[in-house]
Amino acid sequence: MSLTNSNRSLPRHIKFLLIAAAAAVFFLLLRKTLLQLSFQIGLALLIAGVVKPLCVLFERRFTPGAAAFLSLLCFVLALALFLLLFIPQLISQLSLAINAVPQLIAVLQEIFAQLSASPWFHTLSQFFTPSGDFLQKISQSLLSVIPRAAHGIVRSLSHIMRAFLSPVLAFYFLRDRDFFCFQLSLLIPLRMRKRTLSALREIRREVAGYFRGQLLVSSATGCLTALVLLILGIPSWLPLGILMGVCDFVPYVGPWLGAVPIVLFSLPLGLGTTLWTVAAVALVQQIESIFLSPHFMSGATGLHPAYVLLLLSFGGLIGGLAGMLAALPLFVCLRGAVHALQLCTEKEP
Repeated sequence: MSLTNSNRSLPRHIKFLLIAAAAAVFFLLLRKTLLQLSFQIGLALLIAGVVKPLCVLFERRFTPGAAAFLSLLCFVLALALFLLLFIPQLISQLSLAINAVPQLIAVLQEIFAQLSASPWFHTLSQFFTPSGDFLQKISQSLLSVIPRAAHGIVRSLSHIMRAFLSPVLAFYFLRDRDFFCFQLSLLIPLRMRKRTLSALREIRREVAGYFRGQLLVSSATGCLTALVLLILGIPSWLPLGILMGVCDFVPYVGPWLGAVPIVLFSLPLGLGTTLWTVAAVALVQQIESIFLSPHFMSGATGLHPAYVLLLLSFGGLIGGLAGMLAALPLFVCLRGAVHALQLCTEKEP
């Protein structure tokens, strides 16, 4: 009888291949539904992670269910207020930026014409003539990037609006987070559970500290940039401030990337306004490097600037801007996991 059962049973690697093939077929058949569900779950986890500190604060006075509901209510109200105040203004200013591109191209043509007539730039004038390919490439880039960015913002908002299950899932993730963590820990084999859980805790601590600090620094930098641009009278101050905040997620390189469009869109307002804009952006960056980053980051990465630049270069070569944005968080995750595994190995007899 045992011989018959052993003959009928399939080898382990054959079972694994069959299960993997079935999973692949299942994913291909339902990939759109699964991707949408994964997006909703990921957004729910992101919302739960954002409002968790507020939920922990509310749990001192209320039950876990009431604390989760109140924290999500505060989040939804704050998000609705932001959308009502800034989204119409953002769309309006993006339209102004698109309409200002021809005027910007004319100003650049005039500047390059003056430079090409100067004896100091006689050698470089053949590369920077107003009628050459350089200005044409700049105009094509500006005319294509801005509508693409506006379309991306609208598309992202539409995706978020369709994720109606995310706030409900975030409520349950917040209220029953200990239960879900325990259930997920049971999926880890017992002999690997201690090390894996220790590594995950270290990764969560490292990543949470990095993202919390970087989000505060980038938000403050974007708000300060938008404020000084508003004071200087730059028409597209809101999208340019948001762009600076996003670019600030990339250390050292990001502020330069965000400053280029700010300077370009200040050119039609005159040389004086452009100089004041450059000075204001430089002042904001000094405030960030002297006050904001030391206070909020407080050594979140603990890396030498040379290592940071190498990581950014490596991420940029692999994945462009997305790779540069993901380089440091991925390194922080890897460093946290390695550190936790080393601690577990040292504690074992």
